[in-house]
Amino acid sequence: MKTNISNPFRPLLYFIFASVLFIAACNKDDDPEPDINELNVEFYEFMKDWYFWNDNIPDINPSSYETIFDVLESIRFRPLDRWSFITDWQEFLAYFQDSRFIGYGFGSSWDSNGRLRISFIHDAGELYQEGVRRGWIIETINGVNISQGMNIPQMLGPNEEGVNNSFVFRKPDNTTIEITASKMDLVTNTLLHHEVFEIENIKVGYMVLQSFREPTEDELNNVFADFYAEGIDELILDMRYNGGGLTRIATQLASLIGGPALEGQPFTKTVYNANKEDEYNRTDNFVIQENSLSLSRLVTIATRGTASASEMIINGLKPFLDVYVVGNTTYGKPMGSNIFNYENTWALAPITFKTRNANDEGDYFDGLPVDIPAPDDLSRDFGDPEESSLQTALAFILTGSTKGVPVTEPAVKQPWDDMKGLRWESRSH
Repeated sequence: MKTNISNPFRPLLYFIFASVLFIAACNKDDDPEPDINELNVEFYEFMKDWYFWNDNIPDINPSSYETIFDVLESIRFRPLDRWSFITDWQEFLAYFQDSRFIGYGFGSSWDSNGRLRISFIHDAGELYQEGVRRGWIIETINGVNISQGMNIPQMLGPNEEGVNNSFVFRKPDNTTIEITASKMDLVTNTLLHHEVFEIENIKVGYMVLQSFREPTEDELNNVFADFYAEGIDELILDMRYNGGGLTRIATQLASLIGGPALEGQPFTKTVYNANKEDEYNRTDNFVIQENSLSLSRLVTIATRGTASASEMIINGLKPFLDVYVVGNTTYGKPMGSNIFNYENTWALAPITFKTRNANDEGDYFDGLPVDIPAPDDLSRDFGDPEESSLQTALAFILTGSTKGVPVTEPAVKQPWDDMKGLRWESRSH
């Protein structure tokens, strides 16, 4: 029986950039492995059917390419498609269903002075247990002095358990510490921080959300139960390093923010190519959520690292709430992917749809604009009211001031720009 990836037969889950997850029509145990020529041809035909920009796919001979990865690169619609990828199926499931990945569990960013700092850190990793926190400077890796523009993911080596690296960190008190750590299979938290500020009799909820994965559902329910019990008046949603995730979780979060008044209103519209639009175009509405807040205004913190489902929150709420972006213009990914399971081996994630809000606004490939500019103060931890972005957001809530500090960014790629696939989504080493 011929293996066919262009005719998936059963929707399983509702995802992210994945709106629908399908399984391939044939089982690996039923048929011998297809040869590479057959696989390339089938992948090419599959892309002509599902790819959002299928009208722009060039005529090629897929059999002349060594792998389906090469086929994908040869037909990718440039410059818009920066996101279609193919990855290991089990790694994909582990990441989005269990929030697991192999690494150290930290993000990094170049600050305005060209120093590499810890931008966030998950609490499951060895480095966190050693005391490493946001704001620490990475001075050396394996004895090599770190300078602006280095490819940090490459320096840290393959994402395999047991890979060792030695770091020298400079701490906020200006002392240094050397730590040697191994990459581990980590179960990571997606909610990095939350608390309630009470300033001039205004209760302001603050939360830092780093991704939208299956475990995020429970994390959000817990934090909004706290916010509801506290009776917060305002919310600052910090998504400065949020590369996206599951659209179902984005709908949950938007509904928790908007409350019962928005039930049944359109949160996001999903639009496919002409081959698929009649069957798959759909509208996802706001839904009732326990402990929702019914806010009339949302203040978000964003950077150029804010992408995909996090941008969907901003764009999807704007027709109904006053939504303000503090920080910087977002990344610009108004697109999403269905995820296809090929033979329990590959997760195929081509761009298959675009998203729009209730007013049919979308296509923000240059990012969603910032309302109140503020630098990402990498020298301070989340929740520090002196951290520039949070300080600016709090000042806006208290005074209405939209005056901000111009954002100065290093003219180099941030470390996550060198990441691909799931690593790009996670922004994590």
